[in-house]
Amino acid sequence: MKKSLLLFPITIALAIFFYPTTSHSNSGGSPGGKTNSPLDAQTCTGCHSGTLNSGVGTASITSDIPVNGYVIGNTYTITLTGVKANCTKFGFELTAEDASGKAGNFMITDNTTKFVNSNNAVSHKSSGNSGNTTKSWSVDWMPTANSSNSTTFYAALMFANGNGNNNGDYIFTTSLTVNEEIVNAVNDLSLKNDFTFNTVNKTIETTNAILVYDINGKLVLTTKEKSTTISHLKNGIYILKSENKTQKIILN
Repeated sequence: MKKSLLLFPITIALAIFFYPTTSHSNSGGSPGGKTNSPLDAQTCTGCHSGTLNSGVGTASITSDIPVNGYVIGNTYTITLTGVKANCTKFGFELTAEDASGKAGNFMITDNTTKFVNSNNAVSHKSSGNSGNTTKSWSVDWMPTANSSNSTTFYAALMFANGNGNNNGDYIFTTSLTVNEEIVNAVNDLSLKNDFTFNTVNKTIETTNAILVYDINGKLVLTTKEKSTTISHLKNGIYILKSENKTQKIILN
């Protein structure tokens, strides 16, 4: 009887010792806030072992934003790419920030990515973590009125060894800064300035079709009239856009 009692705790101890280590990895995506941005201030090393930006591998962010800058209300494609020889499992989180906080709106374009961090960032899904040496993800991003002046994209990218736990993975961080297009104001309705906004009576004078967006990038008005009042709109920040010009205004 004593032998049986002695063998029981030994058996339990051995079972615990040899039981596979529980993984803290996230094959279905980041829990959020792991991009190494100023606001997030964390990376994937919170869940995965390894020294940040060590080892052989590269991570980069590219976009189709023109050299002269982005236009608020337009949509652009942001691409994150990781390269590591013989790697077959990848992961990432991507966000955008400016001096005032999170900037612009991300849009999911396929089934390999998803929103995280209260829709302020994008991460991989289980359907988007496999690759062969090189892995890329693309999402759309639309700058809104809170994306004025410049925006920086921050990303943390993980190269996983696929061993089922959080050991032996490599984490790299990268960033890309882009600027808002600067429109020089003039006082006539020339081709490059085909509308003006009268702040006194809150009217748009134009020779072309004008689109009006709110601060969240939502289209609230379209007009082709020579003179259009927008005094009925709620107070706030709006973006006026024609084919040739973009202007931020404030209604108060």
